[in-house]
Amino acid sequence: MALNFWKWLAGGKARSPTTVEISCRELLAAAQEFQLRDTCFWICANMIANAVGRCEFRTFRNNVEIREREHYLWNVEPNVNQNSTAFLHKLVSKLLVDGEALVISTRRRDGYDALVVADSYLPNGEYPSRQNEYVNVQVGDVSYEKTFRESEVLHLRLNHIDIKPVLDGLYGSYWRLLNAAMKRYEWDKGQHWKVHVDQLAQGTEDFKEKFALMIQEQVKAFLDSNGAILPEFDGYTFTNEGGKSYVELADIQSQMKDIFGFTAKAFQIPAVLVDGSIQGTEDAQGRFLTGCIDPICDQLQEEINRKRYGYEGMINGNYLRVDTSSIRHFDMFANASNVEKLVGSAVFSVNDVLRAAGLPTIPEPWADEHYLTKNIAALGAETVALGGAEGGNA
Repeated sequence: MALNFWKWLAGGKARSPTTVEISCRELLAAAQEFQLRDTCFWICANMIANAVGRCEFRTFRNNVEIREREHYLWNVEPNVNQNSTAFLHKLVSKLLVDGEALVISTRRRDGYDALVVADSYLPNGEYPSRQNEYVNVQVGDVSYEKTFRESEVLHLRLNHIDIKPVLDGLYGSYWRLLNAAMKRYEWDKGQHWKVHVDQLAQGTEDFKEKFALMIQEQVKAFLDSNGAILPEFDGYTFTNEGGKSYVELADIQSQMKDIFGFTAKAFQIPAVLVDGSIQGTEDAQGRFLTGCIDPICDQLQEEINRKRYGYEGMINGNYLRVDTSSIRHFDMFANASNVEKLVGSAVFSVNDVLRAAGLPTIPEPWADEHYLTKNIAALGAETVALGGAEGGNA
């Protein structure tokens, strides 16, 4: 998926077609600026989409977790042409590019539900007291003539949709600075010579022709070659004006880092996660989940619960929860002491920890029991009641 070039330059607003004469240099500069915007945007968008794609959609019935058709639909196969990762990646990308996304439910040939992300659609008005409607829904090469009501779709919308004009202005300012720095860097690293010609050398009638021929065939070839000889003539003095570097490569890289940084901040992504730094990534990952991923997952979770489960389902303990804990990589051996504390404090069972780590659970009753430290005994089975004969001496 790629951003529409003219839509991006126009800030996402429709404009009437006009004819404007621009030079090839201006067109190349606009294309380079667009490429920079596109790169920054998609690095951040892919990071968000990949994180959401790692989430587990946990389904519950009567407040007990189950793994049936709805679980399979969201975690494995939303439709016959996409797995859950590809589906969520398209959904999040559409949400970030357009500021909103629409998911419709269709029926598979085997009779089960299927979920697809609409490539385009038109809202048929917004109403305060009745359901909104969506028309001209298109998915791939298929156009739906049906009018979809609000209860039949999952409609997600970003709250910070107006951030794009601000980003566009920052991109333009930074691009001019970056372009000037790159030109200065190329000039500083290039070969620049001054030629002083005395009056005797200039006295010949064919001086201009000979001088131009010498510059083209001898001096230019000497500067462009890795190994060459430049003959010296009386009356000509060559002075090297190059080597005065005012702009270093690190300065250009710093400006590029700034561009990626403010793009990341617009999406609530800590800049340290984008520029590849290692220091402070643990804290940055927490802020990334809290400020960026959780709001998207919360909106998706609420939309699923209110549209696919409803009020009756929720009050009866039937709901879906988007679990973001699987986004972070969990090293069981590195966290062995923490795991022991979680299990030994009777807060989590062994299966709770295995499930959080993304590992298979143990199909034994004891693995779902809760244990307390010291005695490491099942609650209610081996513990001694407080106030008892033995407990009073503990």
